[in-house]
Amino acid sequence: MNFSRSAQTIEDSTEMSIQSRLRCLNCGSAMSCSLRCISCDRTYQEKDGIVEAIGRLTGQNRIAAEFYDGPGWVKFRPWEKMFLTLQGGQKRSRWQILRHIHTGASPLRILEVGIGDGENVELLKAHQLYGLDIARTQLSRCQQRFPELKGRLFWGEAEALPFDEASFDACYSIGGFNHYRDRSAAWREMRRVTKPGGVIVIADELPTLFRAGIGHILGRPRLDAWWLRRLGLDSAFVDMVLASDLDINSLIADVSPTCRRLPIWNRLGYCLVDTAPSSSCAHNGAL
Repeated sequence: MNFSRSAQTIEDSTEMSIQSRLRCLNCGSAMSCSLRCISCDRTYQEKDGIVEAIGRLTGQNRIAAEFYDGPGWVKFRPWEKMFLTLQGGQKRSRWQILRHIHTGASPLRILEVGIGDGENVELLKAHQLYGLDIARTQLSRCQQRFPELKGRLFWGEAEALPFDEASFDACYSIGGFNHYRDRSAAWREMRRVTKPGGVIVIADELPTLFRAGIGHILGRPRLDAWWLRRLGLDSAFVDMVLASDLDINSLIADVSPTCRRLPIWNRLGYCLVDTAPSSSCAHNGAL
């Protein structure tokens, strides 16, 4: 038997399966193999191996996309890497989260929401990986780094995932979740596209971490805004961070009271480990 040809056949079959599970964001109907809705005629574009399933960005998603697509992220990136290095190193810091997905079982079909340029890809290469992000520039960089992801990357919003129910064995998001436009909707979408019993993992820094800044300690929050801009964050992103009122415990109570909340990164971050409900429950909780 030609094993390389068999592996390629399985790979092609998997890609066809995902294409058949795309759904229209307008009406919820299936998309044809040509990425056109069979009901309302909406079309997704595929450019340079990235499927564009997105509309006009608003609110926090627009602010975040402009930051990650712009020069500020390039300037800020070394500070993020330094933070993770201080928490035990890049790989160890990320593995605190990804270990809840990688169970050692047979290869899983996994979706990363907020894949960025693919920092987590190497750690889950044994699985069939797919990624979605609101920053088109980051998706292009991800594909440049990992050409095998061509056709598996999607430009879209976490609050409106362009996939049918139960399309993935697991789904996760690391970083960025705090500033999604609608965290409840995004979490429910991740539950919806995950097979019943599959794992959903969400992790980010504590949304109140900015209050540990010297400016807040001294009662001068504008000082924190100043040094955050010096690190590379643009003014709109800084304002969004400092205005955050996200309450993780209230979010858990609203979306999935049975999920586990675990401390990570020396208790400077949180990790939510959830299980996808049955299809009927997921449908009742969807947008």
